[in-house]
Amino acid sequence: MTEDLLHFIWKFRLLRPIPLCTTEKLPLHILQTGEHNTHAGPDFTNGRIRIGATEWAGNIEIHKRASEWNLHNHQHNRAYDNVILHVVHEYDKEVFNSKNQPVPCLELKDYLAPGLLEKYEVLYKNRQEIPCGTGFSQCPDINKEPWLERMLVERLEGKTAFIKELFEFTGRNWEETFYLLLCRNFGFKVNAEPFLQVGRHTPLSILLKHSGNLMQLEALLFGQAGLLEEEWAEEHPARLKKEYTFLKHKYGLSGPVAAEWKFLRMRPGNFPTIRIAQMAAFLQNYQHTFSRVVEAPNLAEAKKWFNLQASPFWDDHYTFKETSIKRTKKMGASSVENLFINTICPLLFFYGCLHDEEKYKEKALAWYTGLEAEDNHIS
Repeated sequence: MTEDLLHFIWKFRLLRPIPLCTTEKLPLHILQTGEHNTHAGPDFTNGRIRIGATEWAGNIEIHKRASEWNLHNHQHNRAYDNVILHVVHEYDKEVFNSKNQPVPCLELKDYLAPGLLEKYEVLYKNRQEIPCGTGFSQCPDINKEPWLERMLVERLEGKTAFIKELFEFTGRNWEETFYLLLCRNFGFKVNAEPFLQVGRHTPLSILLKHSGNLMQLEALLFGQAGLLEEEWAEEHPARLKKEYTFLKHKYGLSGPVAAEWKFLRMRPGNFPTIRIAQMAAFLQNYQHTFSRVVEAPNLAEAKKWFNLQASPFWDDHYTFKETSIKRTKKMGASSVENLFINTICPLLFFYGCLHDEEKYKEKALAWYTGLEAEDNHIS
């Protein structure tokens, strides 16, 4: 039994179809397993469960044994205070967070699907790069092609559940929903949640009042992101901080957002500072962009609206603190493709579903087939 296997079991719910209970014998329902986190912090973020009659939203931590919680010093780490469920193969100890509150626990060993460990052992001993690859090649095309097409539709349908939540959050406003999805995906997985929180606390209507002033857009976004709080010697961040202080008071903004921005193990071009600067550049030319996407004649035309370049300050910076070799910070082709895969196409598909318009769903599927495969490696 490895922790990676436990992550896989949790992610895909490979459990026996029987009622779950915590180690305290309370009924447990898994509503959302959450998003797999391969960086610092809990193993899964944004999970949702119901224990008894109470619904919880937060993070999930997974260990082989419950006692590993203390072995890894999570009991002293405030980053684990939002863990709503401790998932373990073997429950050998009750654990507590830094507030001395007990952490609910699910012991998996009695809930594993029959034959799961045996199948895992066969695949584990298979030395091919893709252990099940030979089996796929033996599958007839007449079976594969409908399956692959259905997988694409299911992927879009899966993404629309989150889009529906945002759509209701915005009061069923398409442009605001589009803006929040862009915020989330400008964070590119690693910083998706902090970027989304900045969007939630910085209404599009306020940003569009300053669409003619790139400096003010940067001030609002960087300020709400909590990235201007230091005392700056360099002119640009000092000016942004001063402008943000004024705009925050003017609009009564509830910020900065308490977010943990991740820079570790990322290419500098994907630093959140660069992505925020590019988001500001996008908003500078925002003109009912979702409406234009809906009616775009083709994928190439829609891509033109994302030919973005950060302000000149970022030509020789990746952060506010240090200069770098001069290089314009344009939105790369792969980043644009990523935005279409995770934002444009799913939202267009959802739009077609909500309005019962097949042409928009077909457009989303056609655009998907015209995009390069998503690169899911750390960048």
